[in-house]
Amino acid sequence: MSWQDCFVLGQHLYALRDYNHTVPWLQQSMQLLGEQSYGSESASLDFMEAVVEYHREMGAHESALSLVNHVLSIEPDQRSHLLEARQQLEELITDGDKNGLLHLTARRPGDYHESREFRMYEQVCRGELAPLPSKQRSLRCRLRKSRLGYAPFKLEELHLDPLVVQLHQVIGSKDSESLQKTARPRIKRSTVYSLGGNGGSTAAAFRTSQGASINYSRNAATKLLSHHVGDFSGLNMDYAEDLQVANYGIGGHYEPHWDSFPENHIYQEGDLHGNRIATGIYYLSDVEAGGGTAFPFLPLLVTPEKGSLLFWYNLHPSGDQDFRTKHAACPVLQGSKWIANVWIRERNQDNVRPCDLKRGQEISLHYRDFD
Repeated sequence: MSWQDCFVLGQHLYALRDYNHTVPWLQQSMQLLGEQSYGSESASLDFMEAVVEYHREMGAHESALSLVNHVLSIEPDQRSHLLEARQQLEELITDGDKNGLLHLTARRPGDYHESREFRMYEQVCRGELAPLPSKQRSLRCRLRKSRLGYAPFKLEELHLDPLVVQLHQVIGSKDSESLQKTARPRIKRSTVYSLGGNGGSTAAAFRTSQGASINYSRNAATKLLSHHVGDFSGLNMDYAEDLQVANYGIGGHYEPHWDSFPENHIYQEGDLHGNRIATGIYYLSDVEAGGGTAFPFLPLLVTPEKGSLLFWYNLHPSGDQDFRTKHAACPVLQGSKWIANVWIRERNQDNVRPCDLKRGQEISLHYRDFD
């Protein structure tokens, strides 16, 4: 990653008030800038001096002092005004000063970001947590015949219970780019369903993306996406929500969540199609770094692959939530991530997935209130 990439990520985290993670990204950015051939030029030193103020505001005095010393070592005469700043920083460090945004926003006990579940999500995104080899050995790849006359689906099993599969090379670059082009004029900040009881939606800091809802009848590309999901799964796409095309830029992410609605969910007026039985994610672009889809409880990390389709069921056959399907969009570290979300409701899906008489959700209840 370039120093610019690291700085943009630092800015993004600063805007989210995640100052503990802002500091190391700014540190990395300045280290990489200093290693460039132009790192000792005045314009670069001006930029470093500006970053000193970020560190001072956050209370990261050691980081600020290190940067001040670096700038002074290159231009001691031209930057003599920094001598006073250096003395102040040294005094603050000696006194153990705890002023700054880092200390004002320290996380408190009970904060979700300090939970074991959130740490598992971070570990999966970093590739530190993966399924056991014994479980992976039972997975296989195979061709799945199309019922509508398309080429066979190249299906890869990623997890068996709950079933998570990825279909490779489902749509081509032309259709992927067409979908992005269709979405761009309509795109706006993504929202999440409100838990306030009004059945509405709201923007949230834990979901930083932009999206646009598009009816499947819009054009040939959107119709194709509907046909492929219906063809592969056998589910009735008449009961699918509108396609949602979303874009995640640098730092864009969506923290762990379920696509299915809880038992106490209040459905909007006229929405009689029930819960989200299944989810499909079309990856419309490759991502240079980051941006994977993480399932902390499985644990599983799916790397975005342009033209592929990720698919899983959100509900047990009884219609109860499968809490093991909690998933997240890992932060994009480099590049831009484009996806298209397919959410299918459970009404009139009995022929494909008959309802079990037994609830059978005991296997996933443990993950409902996971700490």
